[in-house]
Amino acid sequence: MRTGQPIKHHFLPVFYLKRWAQTDGRLIEFSKPFGDEVKPKRVHPEGTGYISRLYAIQGLPDEVAHEMEREFLSPIDSRAADALKTMLDGGEFSTTQRLAWAGFIATLLSRMPSDIKTLHQTIMELFSTIAPGFENIFQALKPENEVRTFEQMTEELLASAAPRVINHAKSLMSNQRLLSGLAAMEWSVLTVDRAGNEFLTSDRPVIHTNVLGRTDSHLVVPIGPRRLFVAVSDRTLMEKIKSVGEDKLVSATNAAVVGAADKFVYGRSDSQLRFVQNRMGGTPVLSLIERMRVLQKSHSDDVLKTLRELAIPARNGLE
Repeated sequence: MRTGQPIKHHFLPVFYLKRWAQTDGRLIEFSKPFGDEVKPKRVHPEGTGYISRLYAIQGLPDEVAHEMEREFLSPIDSRAADALKTMLDGGEFSTTQRLAWAGFIATLLSRMPSDIKTLHQTIMELFSTIAPGFENIFQALKPENEVRTFEQMTEELLASAAPRVINHAKSLMSNQRLLSGLAAMEWSVLTVDRAGNEFLTSDRPVIHTNVLGRTDSHLVVPIGPRRLFVAVSDRTLMEKIKSVGEDKLVSATNAAVVGAADKFVYGRSDSQLRFVQNRMGGTPVLSLIERMRVLQKSHSDDVLKTLRELAIPARNGLE
């Protein structure tokens, strides 16, 4: 059995946060540890952007529990780090690197702590809402040697939700339609040079239109204090983005990234403390998983109604 399982599960990988580190290897973490006041703190990238055992699956051996971090996210982050280096060096992406970067962006849409919590709540709500609809089916088809009650079996089903959460999270992060859509977009890295213009990042670093694939679709991710990754569906939109000017580009991007932040904002220095204080978490947007939860709620009542109305033949009619 392997030892040394990764207890620190980074929802913001070290290679990404290192882009904001200064010569001493540290960056500024902005957070609200007490009330609404934002506090800046100098930290190493390894010491932030993580939660202990975030992706561990409760009730399973550590060897299995940490598979999400060790076998799924870590390889994605490693390949993305190589792709980012190529991108920043101005090199040409291979097909593999392009898919690697698209895969990394896809994880940023669903790997944050609030995402995992919402996904767990979504699955529990789905089970709790739909399960009663199966009672008539259970009673009609219950094997004669089954000693458990319907309530007991429902409790066992709910208890098995944790592994389903992680498996579902992996499915969302590796959705081929999403990856192919991201990889097919027009990509560019924009650089800002003016003194005082620096991009911030946060635990919601991806800013995008609700629907990707339309001609007006776009996605931006800060990839350093002076660099911004931009993906668009239509090349003419890229030219429009480039034409807005540095000041407006930085201000608008920072406002969106900081406004969408959940717990953390990051910068190279604390020079933008006032900006972060005035905007942190002020304009939250529905994440991919939150939108999925809303969609689920809109359909679960209909599914339950259908289940309860099913005409199940009596057991003696099946024999």
